[in-house]
Amino acid sequence: MPRFTELPTGFECSYRNDCPYLEGLSTGWVFREYQHARIREQEHWMIRQSMAREIHDLEQTITEQAAQIDALQAENKRLHQRRFKAGKKSAAKAAGAVTPGAGKKRGAPKGHPPWNRPEPDRIDQTRQAQAPCCCPHCQTQTDQSNTGFTSYVQEDIVLRPQTVVTEYLHPTAWCPSCRRQVIQPLEGELPFAPIGPRAKAAALYLRHEMKLPYRKIQQAMSDLFGLEFVPASSLGFEQRARKNADPLYEDLIGQIRAASLIHADETYWRQDGENHFVWYAGNPDLAVFHIDAHRSAAAAQVLLGESLDALLVTDAYASYNAITVTARQSCLAHLLRKAKELIAELSLMAQPDRASIRLCKSLKTLFKDACRETIPPGPKARRKIREQFLKRLDRICKNPVNHPKAETFRKRLIPSAREHGEVFSFIECDGPPTNNHAERALRPLVIFRKICLGTRSDVGSENISVFASLTQTAKLQNASPVDLFDALLTGTPAQAQDLIFNNSS
Repeated sequence: MPRFTELPTGFECSYRNDCPYLEGLSTGWVFREYQHARIREQEHWMIRQSMAREIHDLEQTITEQAAQIDALQAENKRLHQRRFKAGKKSAAKAAGAVTPGAGKKRGAPKGHPPWNRPEPDRIDQTRQAQAPCCCPHCQTQTDQSNTGFTSYVQEDIVLRPQTVVTEYLHPTAWCPSCRRQVIQPLEGELPFAPIGPRAKAAALYLRHEMKLPYRKIQQAMSDLFGLEFVPASSLGFEQRARKNADPLYEDLIGQIRAASLIHADETYWRQDGENHFVWYAGNPDLAVFHIDAHRSAAAAQVLLGESLDALLVTDAYASYNAITVTARQSCLAHLLRKAKELIAELSLMAQPDRASIRLCKSLKTLFKDACRETIPPGPKARRKIREQFLKRLDRICKNPVNHPKAETFRKRLIPSAREHGEVFSFIECDGPPTNNHAERALRPLVIFRKICLGTRSDVGSENISVFASLTQTAKLQNASPVDLFDALLTGTPAQAQDLIFNNSS
């Protein structure tokens, strides 16, 4: 190929506009077209690169969406199976896996002592019958020369007993300070009340212990006792009892804040068609409920205060983190249930993440072992066992996993996230590993919510909070709720408090 040499200054090609080597085309036009073609080629390459990146992103999105669809289908199937799951016994029978005599027999264990109701401590009347002349079963003539004797005691109730109507006669005296005639009430008397304290106590019992609506209370009192009043009267009974109940309720809040062990939980409530929440704080001796419009940290502090010198057992809801506590315990039953749900969901996926399954199974075993652990008496031994469980937890949660829910669950349990969600504090504090106490304590109000559909006003919610706290505490102290309501209506707050806390057996 000849070497290119520099052209002299001012040189102009004679074939510039008509080159015979380019079939008569202009060299200037050919060069301009060449430049345009190079520009278009670069534009096309840029478009190809952009489309290649877009295709790669779309393929990645499709892969992620396929994994999400797989996870959602597995979750939907798990929720459907949980809702319509057949009984284990029926499923085993259908599979032919049940052998005769296998499994635990229903009822009490063989050889248990009989469960008999207590015998009455009195006999109000005795009725004696004659020996039968003929058998009541086959109508055969009986042998009167061969007789015996049998007896039994039977308890019954009086349907529609007659109400006791009492007329109170009071001499009056003039009070120069009040400037009116005054009377001296008798013991157990409600001055100028047309309905007595026993009837009001029974109505309050039907409302706050049996969870009946106001209209059902009116019907029950009318049908059973022949006592007539309007449904709104039950609300008046509550307001009368609240005068002595409010100081007891405030005292219960103070007592629970000073306790060394506190279970706390919350559930939703309806007030006049709007969402509210029932907060609970209690232990095996005390129970306090509070209905609030919010589910925030401020609402938790209204019931529990800003700091507690206690072991606080919760379900790891974030609002409780605003309360400073000595020790905090996350409910292991909730964590165990979460691990089981993730295992069930992962097992239903087409391509499950094996590492996530291993993580959840290891956590399930760990939490079961912790719940079954026998806590020794000494603090040093308890601390040692707690450290052993924490080391096992750290080993299990050391490596990340691919499944999003399992990874979120793992991050919740790693050391950096355990400031407000300690899972083994119960070992060192010798407390309960689960929050089952709070779950069971809230159950009556959940049933109440289903029956009455909530309350209609702030006063109604306050009544539920106060009387649910007092009746639940009375039952924990082995006191009678009916006697409590009677004391609230006829006595003083001190007398009602003595009835609650001096009746424990």
